[in-house]
Amino acid sequence: MNTQCPVTGLAIISKPHWHFLNHADHYTTSIRRIGKNILFAEVDASSPITLGIFEKKTVRRVIEDSGLVNKPIYCIWNLEKVQAITHRYKKGIADFLYNPPPPLKAVVFYNIRPEFINTVEIFRAICPLSMKVAFTEGYEQAITMTQDMIADGAAFYEPEQEDELKNRFLAATARIGWLNLLSQPVFLPERDHDCYPYFSALYHLQKDFAEEYAAYSEKAESFERHMQVSAEQIKTETASIKSEMEHMMAAFKQEKALLEKNLLQIKHESRSTAIMLPFKGAQLEETIQQTLQLPISTEQKKQIIDVCEKLLEAEKNRTKTDIPLTATDSAFLSLLQRKHPGLSNRELKLCLFIKMNFDTEEIADYYSITKRGIESARYRLHKKIGLQKNQSLKNYLTSLTKDLVSFSIRQH
Repeated sequence: MNTQCPVTGLAIISKPHWHFLNHADHYTTSIRRIGKNILFAEVDASSPITLGIFEKKTVRRVIEDSGLVNKPIYCIWNLEKVQAITHRYKKGIADFLYNPPPPLKAVVFYNIRPEFINTVEIFRAICPLSMKVAFTEGYEQAITMTQDMIADGAAFYEPEQEDELKNRFLAATARIGWLNLLSQPVFLPERDHDCYPYFSALYHLQKDFAEEYAAYSEKAESFERHMQVSAEQIKTETASIKSEMEHMMAAFKQEKALLEKNLLQIKHESRSTAIMLPFKGAQLEETIQQTLQLPISTEQKKQIIDVCEKLLEAEKNRTKTDIPLTATDSAFLSLLQRKHPGLSNRELKLCLFIKMNFDTEEIADYYSITKRGIESARYRLHKKIGLQKNQSLKNYLTSLTKDLVSFSIRQH
């Protein structure tokens, strides 16, 4: 977008990408070109702000777009909305002016706020000798002053005469604070001079900063070495842990393979046992019949037949519950089934678990159902056995164990 300067009539050129938007501090720095080589910068903000990041990339972009690389440049800054600059901004200015220095002939500041005057004076103190810095009140004076500089071919303008010591003091302050030049000598006037205490304080401040910076650098180097050692230790420990995990995984795979092999063998044996069970029962029946034919006493026959019948009964109960049974467990199931012939194999197993003091959660885990499912099954079993509401199923099943002796006697 092009407009005209109200003072000189020169074209004012503006482009969308010649703006620097600082989202964090809510302001925009805009740069426009007046005529061929005058850059005009100002801040757009709702209230006075602190400049946070130097607009180096934006300035470089304007210079390149305008064909002013390595050509004389003049700059006008409207500081109406600027009240301060951050340390980061100061570092950015120093870097822009000296790495490498641009062909900037002069900078004219106007609308300088009272609280910002000292900062602008320090800026003038650190500028290269080839560049001049001037202050004025308004835009008309700033553009006129800049045109006079261009007409004479050099930044000839000098500000009103100032005390040389003030410039030296500001320059030394800026070198320490802005440029971090802690080894450059600080000028000291005669001891009896009124300004000697100020320069002496600055001299000692520079020495203190230099010592602190050296100590900080030493600590930083020590910390960096420590971090490198720690990183190597972590790397070594990580490799060790990784190796150990790989070893554990290998051992786990071997153990898993062994367990799978054993499980397969158990399944094979179980199938073989299941196949042999019917033959086992038939053999016991055949043994009973053969015993009846033996030429032995009746008492001896009865003893052999009783053993065979107990084995048959235990086998039948084991088949119903599908879990290993002791002789007492088998006798309990036989008595329970005689008393309550309507119970299913699942209900017989549940009664056995209750009698063996398994709690509801353990039984639920065995059947892979919820605790509520087991509680419902117990309720139905309570009713099926015919117990009253105030009777405990657990107490009833436990009481049956007292009848096992008489039951065994009757069996014999």
